[in-house]
Amino acid sequence: MVLTPYRESRVVAVSGERIFDIVADVERYPEFLPLMREALVVRRDANAYETQQTLALGLLIYRFRTRTELNRPHSIRVTSADWTFRRFEIGWSFTPTPEGHCRVDFVLDCAIRALWLNPLGDVLVAQMGLTMVDAFVTRARKLNPAPGV
Repeated sequence: MVLTPYRESRVVAVSGERIFDIVADVERYPEFLPLMREALVVRRDANAYETQQTLALGLLIYRFRTRTELNRPHSIRVTSADWTFRRFEIGWSFTPTPEGHCRVDFVLDCAIRALWLNPLGDVLVAQMGLTMVDAFVTRARKLNPAPGV
């Protein structure tokens, strides 16, 4: 099954630099991102890194590798050449607003190659798409609460 890419765009009351830093800090994902059990950077360059990630849905465990390219503070692109994906790309862009907030644009485009993994993959992708931006915004607010909160 080929899913339509999941897209979300919203303005958040967090600076672009702060939300960029939280999205780029992949090794902390298991602390707050639903389904994420492990994220370990296995290689790092100046503006990119490769990660071994583990997702869990109940008793089902799925491990895969990704490559993340950082264009600080404007965008983050995550891809995977893992054998199980026909395609895998996550795109984040961060645009400052005049109020000092940030417009966050998120795209998740993923298709599982193996037919027997499609039901699990479809559930994981749908769940990730629906919860991803919320998880990062909640994390940003927790780490930097608004004045008076």
